[in-house]
Amino acid sequence: MMEKFLNSLNRIEKLLAALLVAFLTMFVVLDVGAREIFKTGIPWAQKGAVYMMIWTGFLGAILVTHKVEHLRPEVADKLWKGSLRKVYLRLHNLMIFGFTSTMFYYSYLYISESREFGDRNVIIDMPMWVLQMIIPYTFLSMSLRYFYFILFPREKDPGAVH
Repeated sequence: MMEKFLNSLNRIEKLLAALLVAFLTMFVVLDVGAREIFKTGIPWAQKGAVYMMIWTGFLGAILVTHKVEHLRPEVADKLWKGSLRKVYLRLHNLMIFGFTSTMFYYSYLYISESREFGDRNVIIDMPMWVLQMIIPYTFLSMSLRYFYFILFPREKDPGAVH
């Protein structure tokens, strides 16, 4: 059941990342076109594209985690063989779960503080906490995956391109 949930979440995150790349590309092209044709750009296009790229990068970290590729020290993979392999994988995933959970907690505190202070981006006229929500979401999503990997250890895909 949890694997089905994570796979569904992965599809949504892939779609969102693809849409963000499409929109940021469109904004940059329209901004450059407007500068060339009308001699004035779209004031919020560049800043909006930067935020979309940041969001896409965070979503990319989640997507790589789903494939068991993120935060993976490979040197220890060669040291743990046989029956100890599952123990190593569980310990590794437990440590990464601890890291991502801690980062979720502190990024949530950061977002809460940003919201409380009323920080705004003046160029796109949006509260900063809305733009920063990707940070705790990323660590929460990664934490869910690493929790699953503790229960059901998965090996890194040997055919993955590094």
